[in-house]
Parts: sequence; C-alpha cells; structure tokens
Amino acid sequence: MGRVSDYSFINAKLRARIGIMHDPQLVDSMIKAPSLTEAVAKLDGTRYQQLSEVYRATGDLQQVELALLESEIANYREVMGYLPQSSSSFVSVLLEKVEIDNIKNAIRLWYSANVMHHSISYRSAYIYKSLIVHPINYDAIINAGTYSDLAASFHGTPYSGVLSSFTFDSLAASGLFPLEIALDHKWFSDLESAIGKLSGKDRQIAEAIYSVDVDLKNILMITRYSYSYHLDAEHLASVIIPMGYIAKEIERRKAALSDDPMAVIREIIAFRYPQIIEEIAHIRRTSDDLTTVEENNREIVRIEEYLGERRKKEYNRILTGDPFTIGVVLSYFFICASEESVIRAVLSGKYYRWSEDKIRERLGL
Repeated sequence: MGRVSDYSFINAKLRARIGIMHDPQLVDSMIKAPSLTEAVAKLDGTRYQQLSEVYRATGDLQQVELALLESEIANYREVMGYLPQSSSSFVSVLLEKVEIDNIKNAIRLWYSANVMHHSISYRSAYIYKSLIVHPINYDAIINAGTYSDLAASFHGTPYSGVLSSFTFDSLAASGLFPLEIALDHKWFSDLESAIGKLSGKDRQIAEAIYSVDVDLKNILMITRYSYSYHLDAEHLASVIIPMGYIAKEIERRKAALSDDPMAVIREIIAFRYPQIIEEIAHIRRTSDDLTTVEENNREIVRIEEYLGERRKKEYNRILTGDPFTIGVVLSYFFICASEESVIRAVLSGKYYRWSEDKIRERLGL
C-alpha cells in the first residue's frame, strides 16, 4: 500500500479533530469559574465530558487525573488501529513512554513505603493498573517487601534489565533519580531503534522531530539538574540522553570536557540554539542563597518557554506539509498532550484556590 492509502483516512480524521481542539473560550471559562466544581462542569459537552462525569460521581480530582490517563491510552490505541503495521509499531513505542511514567509512579510509592517509611495505602488507588503496552503487575511493584521482590516483579518485561542494575542500597543512597533516568534512556534507545524501522518521509519526519525533542530535553536536564554543579564527564554521561545533536557533540568533544565542561556545553548550545544561551549564561552555581535559587528558576522557566514554543512551531510546520505521512499523527498527539496539560493545570489551580491571575501566569497566558 502507498502512503496515500496508508494515511488518507486517519489523517483526515485527526485533522478534523485538531480543528476543534485548543478552544481558548473553554480554558478561559474554566479559569473564570468561581470553584473547582464549576470549572469541571465547563467540560460538559466537550471531548472531556467523561472527566466531568467522574468528578460528579467521586468528587475526587485524582480520580479525574486517572480518567484522563485512561483516555490518553485509549486515544493512542484508537490511532494505532487505523495505521499500517510499521507506523502502528512506532506509535506503540510512543505509548511505552506513558507506561514508563506509570511505572515510575508505582516505584515512587514502593520507595516511599520502603525507604522513606511513609504510608502509601490511600495513594496506591490512584495508580493505573491495567495493561498499557506490556503486562506489568503494578500491585506487585507497590507491595514488594524487598528490592529483590521489586526487581522480580519486572521479570519477563523489557524493563527487567534496568531494575536489575540497581540495589536497595544504591537507591537509598542516591534516591530514585538514577533509576528514573535509566528508564528514560531505555525508552529513548527504543525510540531511536523504532525510528530506524520507518521508511521514506516517515523516517525523515520522525528523525527531525525527535532529534530536536531530545536536544531540548537534554538542555533542560543540564540546566535543571546539572548546570549548577561542577560537572565531570562521567556524571554528564549518566544524565545526557545519547541521541540528538547536543549529545553527539558532547561525545565528540569528550576530551575537551575535562577542564571546563560547562564552557564546552555553552558553546555547543550557542551554536545550535543561540536564542537561549543568554538565559543559560545567567544561571549561577547553586548555593544556600535563596535569591540565587529563585533567579536560576526564573531563567529555567524562560528556557522551558522557548523550548515549548520551538516544539509548537515544529509541529505546526508539519501540519502545513505533506498530509500523507506520520507527521500528522505525531502532531495530533502533541496537541492532545498540550491540551491535556492545560486542563490539568487549570483544575490543579482551582483545587488549590489560586487566583485567576496566578493560573494564567502558570499557563503563560
């Protein structure tokens, strides 16, 4: 089958959906609603009707979050059902990222109970426990008595190797960050492999999108987690996702990193993404000075805003291009994720009784 026959139906369907998404009036009315209950009610008659029904039945915002996740998973599966095998397999890898994030949430509960000795009984009800991509026993993860039990609960899944490379002592000493980074790295490795299995324009589009996506994520990783500390090549390698321009340039210049890693990184970022180098240059080494921390956070927010706009422009450009590629599918998932993020943020703001101005500020409106 050719590209036209592969994509004509699903892309027309998704373009029609995209045309009615991101309704600014809906978001505005939710922000202006005087209470959380009234904000949720604004979802009646929209594609988020189910969220309103869940909230009316439970009065529980976390159940609404769970329903939104369930809807997101169903959305991926619906689209996969309309795609040819190669594209469907690629989207399945994208859905694995949702699965990994869910696994992280379950492991955080285990960590909270077994390392921090906190009660998790009420929180475990909010973990999505049905099949996403692979058969994962979430109850076994949450209720594991030892780290060996936790690792064993992943036996037969693609994540077993990652879990077996850690121990209870290593997590107790370093926290969950190294394990979560390892899970992310595994997914990006799978993603790179999946991109390589696409053909023609599909592969070109996916490579263009995700190489930039990884660059942006790596920049945020460097600034948020590593920039404010003295980096050496070993610690840098454990954080950077080994994909995209930034990672390849860091690897190519590895010898030069030993003297002044951040000077080299600034040079790499300035060449590829000059619009944000000024913000990066303003970030200073972390200290106990709260003013420094707050200033760094503001610079990082500006970087995030630029990177978000860069992503948005890339996906909008794809929508004006060849209509018979996987690009429309990827743009649709991006727009869905953006809209769902806004819905979550507004409802969260209403839950914490933030002012309209504060909610708009957090949304960049």
